[in-house]
Amino acid sequence: MENIKTLIVKFDGTILDREIPQFRGAVIAAAGGNLLFHNHQGDGYRYSYPLIQYKKIGRNPAIVCIGAGVESIGKLFENGNFTFDIGGNVREMEIVSVKANKTNVQLWNSTFNYSLRHWLALNPENYKIYNSLTLMTDKITLLEKILKGNILSFLKGMDIFIDGELECSISNLSSPYVLRYKGVGLTAFNVDFVCNLSIPHLIGLGKNAALGFGVLSAGRV
Repeated sequence: MENIKTLIVKFDGTILDREIPQFRGAVIAAAGGNLLFHNHQGDGYRYSYPLIQYKKIGRNPAIVCIGAGVESIGKLFENGNFTFDIGGNVREMEIVSVKANKTNVQLWNSTFNYSLRHWLALNPENYKIYNSLTLMTDKITLLEKILKGNILSFLKGMDIFIDGELECSISNLSSPYVLRYKGVGLTAFNVDFVCNLSIPHLIGLGKNAALGFGVLSAGRV
């Protein structure tokens, strides 16, 4: 069993999905370039699960901090600068809510219902495999394998070892749709699934988890 702290900071105003990368850049500037805020190190990338993630919750811009990211958010609060330049549009924001949680990340004999919004499941190789499959059952099996891998990547990034078999089963799957990121079309899904692992609310899973993709929540989409 591992207790993982999360902190969800929600700001006033509204944000569009395509503005989340710009919101991230503005927060990084306001926080003074702290490593965990941008997941880069020197000239390279910090190849680990992102501990500070930028999202749209409802219509509001939000930051989700996980583990060590909870302590790092103090850099932003210390500066007290919530004036963010989002794509040339300067916005003075106020924090409307701060919610702290702890989750016992562990395997259980029972299962939990989850949903993923804007899940980027397919890399180029898996995209070809997915499109080559004709039976929906085979496509779901592939996506369940990828989902399990995404969850295991989260656990690895948090230095959590589970002693037992992780089980994931997709119960509802949207048709694939295209989202644009940096001018590139990305295939996304909305899914409902059940899993025998307790997972923190509103973390990201899959590709670009730090930028509002693959947002996990309890219950159905």
